[in-house]
Amino acid sequence: MSLKDLIMNDLRLYFDVARCRSFSQAAADHGITQSAASQRVGHLEKRLAVKLIDRSVRPLALTEAGEVFLRGCQEILGLYETVESSIARFRSPADTTIRIDAIYSAGIDLLNQVKEQFEAKHPNIRVVLEYKHPDQVHDAVRHDRCDLGIVSYPDRLRDVQVIPLRDEPMAVVCAPDHPLAGHEQVDVSTLDGLAMVAFEPSLPVSRRIRAYLREHGVKPTVASVFDNIDTIKSAVAATHGMAIVPKRTVLPEVAAGTLTAAELEPPLTRPMGVIHHCRSGKGFRPAIQAFVDLLLKQAGPQGHTAPGGSHSLTEAGAAAPQPIGKT
Repeated sequence: MSLKDLIMNDLRLYFDVARCRSFSQAAADHGITQSAASQRVGHLEKRLAVKLIDRSVRPLALTEAGEVFLRGCQEILGLYETVESSIARFRSPADTTIRIDAIYSAGIDLLNQVKEQFEAKHPNIRVVLEYKHPDQVHDAVRHDRCDLGIVSYPDRLRDVQVIPLRDEPMAVVCAPDHPLAGHEQVDVSTLDGLAMVAFEPSLPVSRRIRAYLREHGVKPTVASVFDNIDTIKSAVAATHGMAIVPKRTVLPEVAAGTLTAAELEPPLTRPMGVIHHCRSGKGFRPAIQAFVDLLLKQAGPQGHTAPGGSHSLTEAGAAAPQPIGKT
């Protein structure tokens, strides 16, 4: 691995540790051990001669220098992505690359599985997955810095085409000693006045959850706010609060016994979709169409392609949208 790759990988690792506030989660995302992740960030701190992360608190906290370095990492990684995309047209056709941006909670394990299956079947095609804030995904698709985006509540977005992916049931999650623990289903009215760990207000999922609670006259007490599911799960496990998140995202913790999950009544879902910027009449490149078909087969409703088969683009533009829940 070149020095450039080492530096970029360290910047990405630090960015993910800072985002997740967790060495273990960031290490899992990068396919390394928690110890290796901590050592690499430690080397960064030694090279910079400053402390970036306060390891004495849980979840981890960034120092003032760490916040400054995080902003710099975002700028550098964004610039590198822009430059890399701008020279993609000079590559040989035999070295096709499909660039996909996704929100952090789109399902890293599932998307990696689809990527591996696709690359095994198409060895001359490279799939590059990047995980970002929803607005960054939308912006990258609109400005053609990536081929596909995977987001929640896709119908709210302008200047892009949408292919429905799946509806994800939302669930109330809490620690095993919480009063709500052990219930398979929770009526939304029981959440009134309870301490809640919430999503950052600007996120689409946060807006939808708040609207849902208002519709039913429920007012939990927001105890803390975070911008990603991993940190929310950590906070819920360490406190007496509860949270509303996609049920799929907490299945490992439920299986391990560190969290419990109960479906909401009335039901609440989070629609997921694939967004793209293909103009009317153009359609996907064959490589991208093949990836979309595999993605819909593996990650679509019930884990298979929805009725109607391939979601290819028609001469009029994108595949006809299907109802995918409230936005």
